[in-house]
Parts: sequence; structure tokens; C-alpha cells
Amino acid sequence: MTIEQKVFSRMRFSRKRLAEYGFVDKGTCFSLSKEFMGGDFTAEIRVYENGSVRGRVLDNMMGEEYIPLRMPNYSGAFVGSVREAYEALLRDIAEKCCDEVAFASDQSNRVAAAILRRYAVEPDFPWESERYSAAGVFRHSDNNKWFGLIMNIDRRLLDKESDEEATDVLNLKADESKIAVLHRIKGIYPAYHMNHSKWISVTLDDTLGDSDVMDLVDESFRLTSDPAGVMNEKLISEVYAVADSIPPGKVMSYGQIAAALGRPKNSRLVGKIMSMADRYGDHPCHRVVNHAGRTVPGWHEQRELLEAEGVAFRENGNVDMSRHRYDPVSAGTDGYEQPGQVRGERK
Repeated sequence: MTIEQKVFSRMRFSRKRLAEYGFVDKGTCFSLSKEFMGGDFTAEIRVYENGSVRGRVLDNMMGEEYIPLRMPNYSGAFVGSVREAYEALLRDIAEKCCDEVAFASDQSNRVAAAILRRYAVEPDFPWESERYSAAGVFRHSDNNKWFGLIMNIDRRLLDKESDEEATDVLNLKADESKIAVLHRIKGIYPAYHMNHSKWISVTLDDTLGDSDVMDLVDESFRLTSDPAGVMNEKLISEVYAVADSIPPGKVMSYGQIAAALGRPKNSRLVGKIMSMADRYGDHPCHRVVNHAGRTVPGWHEQRELLEAEGVAFRENGNVDMSRHRYDPVSAGTDGYEQPGQVRGERK
């Protein structure tokens, strides 16, 4: 991985901010020439339309490229100071010209957003080492088991014939009886760093479409679920019954609904059921938010619907839960049509 890839792999550039920083639009790229280390060196940096970055450092005294910058076996104090100063310049550009995203590839970020919508699960990043710090784990809320892992690795670890260097991959659990068939599909490989007989690695470079990737995610989610946490029609109908009981101007959290049904560890499963509402009829799913009052990312109509019902939002964009949180017990109702089954949280 180059110095530029290390700094910019999870960054997305703003053309406007590049121009404000001093980059010049050359048509095929944005170009910047900037001296550093007291004028002893010049960094020439190009940012291309696809977000890739190419850079080189010139030794102004010698009038040529400073080759030791790219050679790991050069480890003296002076070379180290040049590398440090160049990387500091790149990080300054990243801070002022970019927006940070969770993962390097666009498809990784789309799939992560789809997982959030479907399962109400966001990735956590458990490793502190620089090599794996950007690796995101997707876990079940009830049993903490992984059902997905996105990481950026050398493509040649999966395919020795590949000319590409880095790629995002998604590790997923798969049906052992289908593993051999899956390995024949372009973009699917024996799992990197995991049991090949149970897990696969899917490259997130648009070789497979998002819907195909999500089908594999669904299978992994199912295979790693505890029996009590697996979705079924009875649970689905109970979740929507609670949602139907929420009056206009009020909201409930996923955790409240899960607790009301006697399944306090299944809040994320409730979130998945909410995301499937279009398959099960007309339900007021816009009245369900997370515990902090956060609405569903990307569902802009949710806020509009809530505001039309008189729901107030805080400055951080979350619902004011102190005013609008609905508690079916304190409201004097069992919360849905089947008496005795709801044990709603109290304020």
C-alpha cells in the first residue's frame, strides 16, 4: 500500500474544496505542486476522477525525484523525517478536502448502509493495530456473533494472478453444502483468514451486484442467529401490532418494542422487521426510532412524517424522546391487540 493509499483509501474528495486548497483542474485530474520542509522538497500530487491519488516528491537541490521515500529499506532519521512531513501534508489535504467514509470501496459503504436498514446493525472496529483498524465487524445484538466482516486486503491473497493490489472483501458464513458451488462464482473466494469450509470472501468491487451480496448477507445472518432470535411470521405480526398501537405524535424505540414482546435482546431484529414493512401492509413504521431518537439513515420522509404529526426534533437531528417517547403501560393500554403480552419499558 502506498503512502497515498494509506491516507486516502477511506476519503472522498470535494472538487470545491480541492480548488479552495490550491489544486488546479487539469481536466483529467486535479493537480497541486507544494513545497515543504523549508523549501527543500516539492510534493506533486494528482487527484483523479475515480478518487485515486498519485504523488511524487522532488528533491529541489538535486532537481530529481526523491527515491528513498518509497524504499522501505531506507530507514535513516532524515528519510524518516521526509516521509513524516510528506504524510503530514497529505493528511492536511485529507482533512480540508475530503469526507471520511467507513470503508474504501463505494460498494462496501452501500452494503453497510443496506445492512443498517435491514438489520439495524452498524459495524464496530475492534482492532487497534494500523493494519486492521479499518476492518469492520457486523454482529448480532443478542448473541454478539459475527455475521460479516469487511476489510481491505491485498487482492493477491485471494487471487495470485490478479494485478490489483488492495480491495475490500466481505467475509460471510455460508451453507457448507453450497461452498464449492459458491467458489465457482466470480467475485467469491475461500474466506481470507477464516475457516474455508464455513466462510467465504466476497470482493466488494461491483463484481457482484448489491442485491446478490445482500442475499449472501441474509444467509450468513440466518446461519449465525440463535434459534430464539430467528425471525418468524408470529414475531413479525406481533412487532407490527405494537407499531400500530403507537399514536400520532409519539414514537417507540426498537428496544421498547423488543422488551414489550419479552425479547429485550432482539432490538436489531425489530429493526429488520421494520425495514420489511412494505411486504406486510401499511404500518406506521415511521413512529419507530432507535433508543436515542435517531431516524433511519437515508429515509428522509420519516422526519417529514413525524413533524407532520407534531413530533419535535433536537438540534442533533434526533427525536426529542423526553417529550414524544410512548410508553403503553403509563398510557393505560396493553400496547396492542393481545392483552397481557406487552411489558413496555417505563420512563
